[in-house]
Amino acid sequence: MNVLAIGAHHDDIEFGCFGTLSKHRQNGDSVYVVVMSNGALKHSVSDDVIRTPERSKLETQKAMDLIDVEEVVNLNYQDTAVPFNRDTIQDLERIISLYNIDTVYTHWGGDTHQDHINTLQSSLSACRNVRNIFSYEQVPLPRVTTTYPVANYYVDISGVHFSNKVKASKAHVSQIDKYKKVGFDIIDGLEVMARYRGNQCGVKFAEAFNVLKIVR
Repeated sequence: MNVLAIGAHHDDIEFGCFGTLSKHRQNGDSVYVVVMSNGALKHSVSDDVIRTPERSKLETQKAMDLIDVEEVVNLNYQDTAVPFNRDTIQDLERIISLYNIDTVYTHWGGDTHQDHINTLQSSLSACRNVRNIFSYEQVPLPRVTTTYPVANYYVDISGVHFSNKVKASKAHVSQIDKYKKVGFDIIDGLEVMARYRGNQCGVKFAEAFNVLKIVR
């Protein structure tokens, strides 16, 4: 199986579906990753640099090396301004064709972040011939109003896969530090969500998805 995980930003995949990707690798599947944005992020008010593209890419590569991902592709669209247009669709189509992708993980449509929503739309257009498409959820962040998906597909990530998810998420020091400044611990939030989803399906830790398409 050739698996593609698509994220708008350099931490979305780690927070959203890394445990599942770890399980794919354990099963011998090939895993590829696409990050839509360039990773450059400034404070919306002060214009202070929160992270640079170079740092974002290093953090992502460190995370993906934990499970020997085949390839990390950075498309370098502007952070917070990732579009949904012909270019984004064609970029994803080329990657899907190049690696003969049959399973895709992408963002959930109820998200409030514009980059996440546009990435989902680009994914759906580009993945119309992909056999299996799943949307993943994000760690709930402070002061974000959203609804969370009524999951219809769960993956048990208890044990090593949850451990890998935590290690991969901790690689994103810049993002963790940003939220610690406002009193929020992303790793704690990640564990709460994994326990909650695990409780729903009768395991210790789980990741939850919406099935957009599945062919067996």
